[in-house]
Amino acid sequence: MFLFELLGRSFWLSALGGAAAVAVGGTALTAANTVPATVAGSGSGTISGYTISGIDYTLNASNPQNLDAVVITYDDTPGDPSLARVSHNNGTTWFDCTAGINSGADTVTCNAGSTPSFAGTTVLSATNLIVVLTD
Repeated sequence: MFLFELLGRSFWLSALGGAAAVAVGGTALTAANTVPATVAGSGSGTISGYTISGIDYTLNASNPQNLDAVVITYDDTPGDPSLARVSHNNGTTWFDCTAGINSGADTVTCNAGSTPSFAGTTVLSATNLIVVLTD
């Protein structure tokens, strides 16, 4: 009660009015967010692999220390692949051989048409062949 008498009625009414104005104004100036409906889920499916049944290298005719191509024969039981990548050096260099997919013969050919060109790859650099096929 002493504090009320010391500061006066007008001070407390002003303070109460200011607090009410901030409360109302703060609520009125708050923006609303619109959140669209979203979907989330989890699932599983079997991943089957391709069986590689043959790998044939084509040596360069004028310099047999270089490879001109590698032809990979696969079993198309899971269906023909739509993407093919090959690495001859344990994943250090990858060749996009998708253009060399021959679904009628069940083969993938990596050659000068691959990105980067497989032609000119040295036999010495071919240390570990990795083949990635996906449908």
